Amino acid sequence: MDFKQLEAYVQVIEHASFSKAAEAIFMSQPSVSTYITALEKELATTLISRSTKEVAPTHAGKLFYENAKELLALKHNTVERIKNLTGNYVGEINILASSVPAQYMLPEILADFTNMHPGITFVVKQADTHEVSRGIAEQKADIGFTGGIVANNKCEFIELMTEHMVVIASPNMGFVDTSKYALEPLIYKHRFISREKGSGTRAQYESFFTEQNIDIANIKSCLCFDNTQSIINAVASGLGISIVSEYAARAFIERKMIIPLQLKTPLPKRTFYYVLKKNFAHSHLIDMLVEFLKKNTLY
Repeated sequence: MDFKQLEAYVQVIEHASFSKAAEAIFMSQPSVSTYITALEKELATTLISRSTKEVAPTHAGKLFYENAKELLALKHNTVERIKNLTGNYVGEINILASSVPAQYMLPEILADFTNMHPGITFVVKQADTHEVSRGIAEQKADIGFTGGIVANNKCEFIELMTEHMVVIASPNMGFVDTSKYALEPLIYKHRFISREKGSGTRAQYESFFTEQNIDIANIKSCLCFDNTQSIINAVASGLGISIVSEYAARAFIERKMIIPLQLKTPLPKRTFYYVLKKNFAHSHLIDMLVEFLKKNTLY
C-alpha cells in the first residue's frame, strides 16, 4: 500500500467517478483502476461498489476512506513541517465559515495573522452552521467558524468570542433608539426579515422567542435571506425589522443607515466558535492559527 493508491482511492470516492478522479490527479483511468484493485486485493475486501449508475464506497470502503484521508493529511502535514523548519512559513489554509464570521470577523482576523506570516494564504468558503460542521468532519476544510454548536461527535467547537444580537430597524420607521420596546408586540406588529433555516443566528433567536412564549408561526416574515448583509440592506430600505449580529451591524449603525432597538428584555449573548476535527493530526499551520486565535480575540 502506498500514498498514490490512497490518493487515487480518495479521489474516486470524492468524485464518485474513476474518470474524474483520474483527471483530478493527472493519471490515466486504467492506472486509477489498477491502484484500487491492488488495494482491494491487499485488504481482501471490496472497497467500491461498481455499477452502471454510480460509484460508491462499501461499508468497509467508508471506513477506509476516513483513514486514507487522515494518512494523506498526516503525510502532507509532515512534509510541510519539514519545509518550514527555517521559520519562513508557507502554505494554504482552507476555511469553512458561516456568514457572520466569513463576512465580518475573518477579514480582520486574517489580516492580522497574514501580517505576521505573509507566506500563508487562505481559501474561505461560506456555508451555514450545519454545513460547516459536516465539512470539517469530512475534512473538506482545515478549520471552521460558526455562530453556534451542532451535534457532531467528530467535531470540537472552541469558543472564539461572544456578543449580543440586536434588533435593527430603518431610521424612517418612527422608532426611537433611546426607548425600550417589548419584544412580543414589536415582533408581531412589524414585518420580520429572517435568516434561512440552518443559520446559527436564526436558531439562536428562535430559541429565545420560544423562551419568551412568542409563537413563531404568527410572525409576519416577509423575506428570508441566506446572509446578514442582505438583511441589513433590506432593513435599511424599510422592508421590515430583523435580528442580526451586533458585530455585523455596528458599522451600519454608526453611519445611521439602521438603528438598534433597545428591548425591555434584552436578547441573549451569542457565542462564536472555531471548529476542528476531533482526534485528528492538524497541520502546524492550523496549530499556529489556533494559537493566534487564543491570544487575539476581537472583543
